[in-house]
Amino acid sequence: MEYLLVAKIFKTVGLKGVVKVSSNTFFQKERFSKGSILYAKKEKEYMPLKIAKSYTDNRFYFLTFEKFETLESAQSLIGLDLFAEKNYKLLKEGEFYFSDLEKMEVFDEQNNLLGKVKKVEEFPAQITLRITSKSGKDFFVPFLEEFIKHVDLKNKKITVKLIEGMYEN
Repeated sequence: MEYLLVAKIFKTVGLKGVVKVSSNTFFQKERFSKGSILYAKKEKEYMPLKIAKSYTDNRFYFLTFEKFETLESAQSLIGLDLFAEKNYKLLKEGEFYFSDLEKMEVFDEQNNLLGKVKKVEEFPAQITLRITSKSGKDFFVPFLEEFIKHVDLKNKKITVKLIEGMYEN
């Protein structure tokens, strides 16, 4: 089973086991709805947590998990990352998870190999690919259609358009 990081628990709220989480997913309604299962990672094991209650203030989600409905039990969850199972049924045709892009080879429009995707980073202004070049240096390509020309998941290949100064060999 493959898991995706979707949130981090950073504090409790009130006395009834409510935890405040910062979201890291585009599928918030699906991931944080009542009855959904998330997984808290403790060391190397994933502990399933079923959402008993959920609400949002449009910036954060506030969750109560079954069997963690007291302040004391919920405090044991503070600082844990929450994961969801990777579910391709949530995606529309042509969509993919950012984790699917990691380690893909990146080529320019002339089919020259530039490097491999090291990580997909989400900055406030935009999503960016961190690519490690053949020489070992990292460079960034904004994940915008002006720069990302084609993503071929089957062949693990991304074609990008570069502008001056974006890449040096």
